[in-house]
Amino acid sequence: MSSVSEHLDQVVERLAGLRDQLLADELAPDRAARLAVVFESEARAWSQVYELSSLRLVWRAALAAEAGARANAGSWARRATVGQAGVISLQSWVAGRVNAPRPAVSSMSSDRW
Repeated sequence: MSSVSEHLDQVVERLAGLRDQLLADELAPDRAARLAVVFESEARAWSQVYELSSLRLVWRAALAAEAGARANAGSWARRATVGQAGVISLQSWVAGRVNAPRPAVSSMSSDRW
């Protein structure tokens, strides 16, 4: 195994470990955005494995792993975007309700009868 292949193997292993930690920690801050970055990095690493491989079985496996990582990166990026939008709209709704003027209703009004 060449030094470049060994390096790529180490990179993929490190990214897989980081990915598994983030997947296990559902309360991690910015989890979805961080997972999107990790999966995108993993896809780039698999792309390099594909480009450097001369064995058909290896490059086919690398292509499949790259495609899976890219799909997961896109999925987590969408989750991150939706999560941020949900927090922003919730904050805006709450801020609007807190600052909104309160309607004044007289309990002694004769209009109600």
